Amino acid sequence: MTRRTAWGTYVYITRVLRHRLTDGTYTPGARLPSEAVLCTEFGVVRSTVRRALSALQTEGLITVRPGVGRFVPDPNVPPRTRTEHIAAKLRQQIETGQFQAGDALPSENQLARRHGVSRSTARAALITLETAGLVTCVHGRGRLVRSDVPT
Repeated sequence: MTRRTAWGTYVYITRVLRHRLTDGTYTPGARLPSEAVLCTEFGVVRSTVRRALSALQTEGLITVRPGVGRFVPDPNVPPRTRTEHIAAKLRQQIETGQFQAGDALPSENQLARRHGVSRSTARAALITLETAGLVTCVHGRGRLVRSDVPT
């Protein structure tokens, strides 16, 4: 019998959860089971589950609402938080071509003033776009729309 490695377990959990997300087990808007429940189900430690969930978040298959949980995105539900609202607005501008590949997004300060939020809220929205693979952060230049993003 071969011993499962943490890497193999993480990949396996990611694959199982991805399948559940795509086959309709978890419907749009549904909350995913907690980390503790997933740890029990797969018989692993929390860091392994977090690694799998992080991969799904990076792929855009799940979203995180801090203090609430992880959810399957529902395109028909309006954003709930200011962070989600700002990120959704910027995503829409990228997808419609208002921001082209290589264009700089507004800075944290500009977004904070424009939306009447703190810099940390604006930063969280920009990080959401980075995590989704739409923008990249370039030291000294800000956050730029990635050139490999399909429009």
